[in-house]
Amino acid sequence: MTFTYGLNPVIVQLGPFALRWYSLVYVLGFLVAYWLLIRFAKQGRIKGLDVAKTEDFMVWLIVGTLVGARLIYAAVYNPAYYLAEPWKIFFLWEGGMSFHGGLIGAVAVGLWWARRNAVQFYALGDLLVLPLSLMLVFGRLANFVNGELPGRVADAARVPWCIKYPNNPTVQGCRHPSQFYEASKNLVTFLILLPLYAYDRVRTRLREGTLFWLFVILYAVGRFITDFWRAPDPTDFTLASTGLLVGQWLSLLMAAIGVAGLFYLSPRSKEK
Repeated sequence: MTFTYGLNPVIVQLGPFALRWYSLVYVLGFLVAYWLLIRFAKQGRIKGLDVAKTEDFMVWLIVGTLVGARLIYAAVYNPAYYLAEPWKIFFLWEGGMSFHGGLIGAVAVGLWWARRNAVQFYALGDLLVLPLSLMLVFGRLANFVNGELPGRVADAARVPWCIKYPNNPTVQGCRHPSQFYEASKNLVTFLILLPLYAYDRVRTRLREGTLFWLFVILYAVGRFITDFWRAPDPTDFTLASTGLLVGQWLSLLMAAIGVAGLFYLSPRSKEK
């Protein structure tokens, strides 16, 4: 039994303004992160963090995430389009955000802000990867609701859960629901990280930064695997020559950095 896509990506339309499910996930993700940081600041669980600093940090975090996500998407996924019309980089409502870029922007801002405000970056990172990994689950589901990021063509006899997109002439055939594959691996990541942070006996035995780097590795490996079922972007310049998507190359680099970061935290790495 195959499935036919027929969802409305718009929650509410008020004149030219349209609130979409994917945008709502972004907003909820930042709100959950803000709520957690405020709670931890009031409880004094992150040294040097107070309510005023938290509010300042969230502004910078939002800016860094959005700018990084947009710039990397424009530079890596569709450079010709944005070089021809560079002002459209600011047209966020047209879509086009890179998770890898968003993470780079968030980490860059986080490192700068933490050093400037005498707050441990890893204390922030170990906490924030929890709402991040959970929101990524809903983010991929929102991609499906938006009809975005369809999977590769599937054999309906072997993949009876494949999806047809009758209203999108550019997406022919029955497709793997790759958005659900990615949502599932993000859920697994969250379920691995949550008990490591929630149980004090476990968390106190881990070095600060362990959960942050573990998230980086788990996301990268999971993304590399699930992208084998994701349809390539029309502008992908690596698939024909290497057999891998741009996102998979970025994930390999991300995994390598994550392993190096985790090794740097290990006791052995500090031996002289």
